[in-house]
Amino acid sequence: MDILQTQQIMTVLVFLGVLGLAWLVVQLNRTKLAQKTHAGRRLIIRETAGLGNGERALLIEAEGQSVLAILPRKGQVQMMALSHPASSEGAE
Repeated sequence: MDILQTQQIMTVLVFLGVLGLAWLVVQLNRTKLAQKTHAGRRLIIRETAGLGNGERALLIEAEGQSVLAILPRKGQVQMMALSHPASSEGAE
């Protein structure tokens, strides 16, 4: 009684080979795929952070404007528009 037959092993190896080739294609075209998936988006979540007790902070960019949103587990969401920092060239 063989637990694994040669045909089963070959099927698994071919499947893993095809999966590896698909992964390689995605990795080589990562920038093109990212541009296509983000094209036309107006709302982008730049950062997320857990604040504890079920609260999260999100840094959101909408049409070039940055917004900080605090999302509590219960209660109202707090949002605050952030101004862009002064450029480092003007500070010198």
